[in-house]
Amino acid sequence: MLFSESQAEFQPMSPAQFEGSREAIESAAKSKEAVRVALVEQPVPPVHHVRVNSSFLATHERTALVWMAARAPSAVTPDRLTLLGLVGAFLVLIGFAASNASAWFISVAILGLFLNWLGDSLGGTLVRYRKIERPDFGYFLDHSCDLISQTLIFIGLGLSPFFTMFSALLALSMYLLMSSFTYLKVLILRTHNLSYYGMGATELRILVTAWALFALWCGPGLIEAQFQGLRRIDITIFALWSLVFLAFIWKVWSDTKRFRPILDQ
Repeated sequence: MLFSESQAEFQPMSPAQFEGSREAIESAAKSKEAVRVALVEQPVPPVHHVRVNSSFLATHERTALVWMAARAPSAVTPDRLTLLGLVGAFLVLIGFAASNASAWFISVAILGLFLNWLGDSLGGTLVRYRKIERPDFGYFLDHSCDLISQTLIFIGLGLSPFFTMFSALLALSMYLLMSSFTYLKVLILRTHNLSYYGMGATELRILVTAWALFALWCGPGLIEAQFQGLRRIDITIFALWSLVFLAFIWKVWSDTKRFRPILDQ
């Protein structure tokens, strides 16, 4: 009975009506798809923030960078400096890995660390000095390249005869952890901390250089020394990593307590 009633009420559509209905449906589908794509792909407004650098070398480094930015030729652009920083990181990887064949390759790694610092630090200073800021694109590009560069540097250190891959990956995990925390603070608090407890990217590069030279001077015994079947350097780095991780937890807790009124808004 129901089937019969449905057939009785059904009115067949003419070809013109059918074509018009199909076009209307396709138009509505395209409109919904356009809205969905716009919501996904349309960039949000840039996150403006305040940069805070309280590292040990911040004052002297800033003075040197401004001096270089004022004298940089027009051919030196922020994008080219960003590329220079990446090239420097690749040189660090190659230099440290090749140090297994000859200790002289450590000079390539040190040169790479310098170029990475120059490209990374001078690029941002040059942008601000010339007043050509690109808050959204510049922030995305700069810090994406930072993550790539630091990964290459730590992997290179782990491949060298001056460190172990286990310790290098531990150090890299802490750097990435602190970076994630930094980017969260930029998003929520509009504050970009370039250093923690006096240590920034520049001090980290100097520390890597100093350690490589120290390990080269001490010889392979420094890395190969063992305790209870484990390398002493891995035990030491793990202990330091644990202390830094506890300091990180304390920092998260103290910042949450300090900025609770802002975070609750």
